[in-house]
Amino acid sequence: MRNVILCVMGAALLSGCSWAKNVQSSKNRVYFENLYFPARLSTNSDDKQSFTVSVDRIDQGLAPAREAGRYEATKYCVATYGKSDVAWVAGPDAPDSELRIVEGRLQFEGRCDV
Repeated sequence: MRNVILCVMGAALLSGCSWAKNVQSSKNRVYFENLYFPARLSTNSDDKQSFTVSVDRIDQGLAPAREAGRYEATKYCVATYGKSDVAWVAGPDAPDSELRIVEGRLQFEGRCDV
């Protein structure tokens, strides 16, 4: 009985650790061409339909990084508005020379088209 209590207490303590959170979140990673591209989406404070997507690790490949950004935007629009349509201001279909790369991150800007 003592061992069971110790195991439960240990699990409870580990659940608050950042290590445990990283292990859990890695199950939800989405890979593009077998590579992981961390992508973050931030919305405009005045207009939640407008957003910016930032994609890291673009040195692994520009084409899969574009798709990681497109995926993040589509996921946001579907979850928030129920539609996958995005009107891009600066999007993943732009020519390489017109892509926004800031501090080694690929950046897209768009708006959920609802």
